[in-house]
Amino acid sequence: MARSSDSFFLLALLKDKTFQAREIRRVIAFATLYLVITTALLGIFYNQMLGQLVSGTAPMLFVSEDMSMINEQIPSLSSVLGRWILIMLVVNVIVTSFISIYIVRKLGQPILAVKRALREIGEGKLNVRLRASDDQEFSEIFDAVESAVSSINEQVAAAKNEVQTARELQEQPTPDQAAISSSLSNCQQALDYFTTEDAAQKAA
Repeated sequence: MARSSDSFFLLALLKDKTFQAREIRRVIAFATLYLVITTALLGIFYNQMLGQLVSGTAPMLFVSEDMSMINEQIPSLSSVLGRWILIMLVVNVIVTSFISIYIVRKLGQPILAVKRALREIGEGKLNVRLRASDDQEFSEIFDAVESAVSSINEQVAAAKNEVQTARELQEQPTPDQAAISSSLSNCQQALDYFTTEDAAQKAA
């Protein structure tokens, strides 16, 4: 099955629903908004600057030669905005790249670590442990995951132990039915720790 990351990079960046891709799209959106706002402000300041230069705070008289010299010395609005947009695009690309790398490496890795741990838990691997280097950004979340895994481990181990005890009792020449019933009851109590979807629907 093809993944969105296997397609064209820009198309994959738009379609991908991972944490890293969403954060990169947010950074690009903020950078674009910043470019639009700063460009609009530059255009406004440019027009105000020309208005103050031509009108002046004091009366000034210009002959045709003076006006032509001013027109030659003052760059046009299109050239000013063109250079500004080009410079800001370069700056935004650099800033966006650094922020995206930070998000992917500093924030994305802990999320992927939690995702990996939950996937392994779903596969029945209750001995999963998060590396010490993974808990720098989301230590509270990692502590909660490890606490949950520890609780599940305890209940599963208790249920296994009671099942093993009941099996050993049944294999005896004269099985003790009371002890077997007690082991099965303890196993049931350990399993009752977990709330399944069917049990929740019955309770509702």
